[in-house]
Amino acid sequence: MRILSSGDRIRPGAYAVKARFARSVLLLDMANRALFVVDTSIGAGPLNLVVADPNAFVAGETLAMAPPRRGRRGLQQGSGWSRHDPVPVALVPRFDSALPRTDRAKLARVLKTALPRHAPPDSLVSLFFPSGKLPRLQENRDALFRTAFAQIAAGRLAAGVRLIRGCGAGLTPAGDDFLCGWMLALRLHRRGALAREILKHARGKNPVSNAFLELSAAGRVHAAMKKLLQAPSPAHVRTVCAFGHSSGADLLCGMLFGLGYSEFRIQNPEWTASDPPF
Repeated sequence: MRILSSGDRIRPGAYAVKARFARSVLLLDMANRALFVVDTSIGAGPLNLVVADPNAFVAGETLAMAPPRRGRRGLQQGSGWSRHDPVPVALVPRFDSALPRTDRAKLARVLKTALPRHAPPDSLVSLFFPSGKLPRLQENRDALFRTAFAQIAAGRLAAGVRLIRGCGAGLTPAGDDFLCGWMLALRLHRRGALAREILKHARGKNPVSNAFLELSAAGRVHAAMKKLLQAPSPAHVRTVCAFGHSSGADLLCGMLFGLGYSEFRIQNPEWTASDPPF
């Protein structure tokens, strides 16, 4: 089966299947580094191999990426490590995940207007655009985030980040997705050092979250996010919001928080995000 796209942050090594989904397969290597084999509806990303049918492509329980050799990157399926018949890198389109330039003010305006329309109601959008009484669990989650925001505003970055880290359910909790978006916004502001500082406190025991946190701190994004940054529009916001149950929306909430849009009021009587939170 042909590989349609290979992420530019995939590391060579032997990977084992950890979870199978309808449109993707998650694999981890011995160092808990992630590799995602995904279909075209998910698309290209820094750690993604895009194929027509991920579960057919990864028919066994392991997948080995051979290191580049003489301009080649190899791939071998089966039960062990192999370097036979490497796939020439020229035959596999390589996705460039580098963060593109964007109009930050326009991006913030688009997020402010489009997120309330396209984000799931149980996502972190309720923090910033409340619409009536919330379920108790969601109220408690939002209260925790407001406490974290107050810590961050008071200069206690580590304490605030640790409150958010791992908050929520799912493959990647809402708190981790939010931190990813915040770090991407910092990269857009050319504040890479602060993004790396956040990363130090954001890493936890979830290898999938850790992979996305590290990519965000490095300014690496998947194809849908890249399109949004290149051309901010409600349609592109809707596409990102479609990732996971609420992961895409939670990431975009973190991005808007990091952009510090001047009209964007955190629903907290003690603090208004009138300036970028850095």
